[in-house]
Amino acid sequence: MSSEEIRATRRSLEVLLTLAATALGVAFVASVPYWSKDRIDNPIPAFVSQSLSAPAEKVALRGPSILASARPAPDLNLSLPDDIATIVRRTGINGETGLIPTAASITTFRLRATGDLVGVAAPTGVDPVQPLRGDPDPAFRVRGYYAMASTDHGSTVIRWTERGVTYEISSRTLDVGSLADLANKLR
Repeated sequence: MSSEEIRATRRSLEVLLTLAATALGVAFVASVPYWSKDRIDNPIPAFVSQSLSAPAEKVALRGPSILASARPAPDLNLSLPDDIATIVRRTGINGETGLIPTAASITTFRLRATGDLVGVAAPTGVDPVQPLRGDPDPAFRVRGYYAMASTDHGSTVIRWTERGVTYEISSRTLDVGSLADLANKLR
């Protein structure tokens, strides 16, 4: 077969498939008025509805549960009470916005009293915050845990580690004392 014959065959096949799909669509639309108008009490097939209504079979536990000694999962997304701040933006650690999966996110709050912006996150890849040797009275405690304050690129940042997760709160406008007070209100 020459290339022209192959093209002609392909073209006629395209036309045939287009006409068949169009005829099928027209037949479907034309049949709608003739469908049964009887009310269906249970539109779910019988085998599905029976499995949903059957009582669940529970298996008796044999021996101690391995989950009995497991600690609860840490909360990676701390938030401020609604009367103190509103959420301005929530972004995933990987930069995604929208519906956040179970991973940690970076949440930006606007304080109701002053309008200042505050960021709260559980950053990944940072070392746990541990008390310095010989420091009997740390300058800051956040939620009862040792905390360290720093200034980075014009932002005041306070970091602390609780139950194995390191959190941080930051602001460009608040001082360390105000930020520590705010961090203690996180829940």
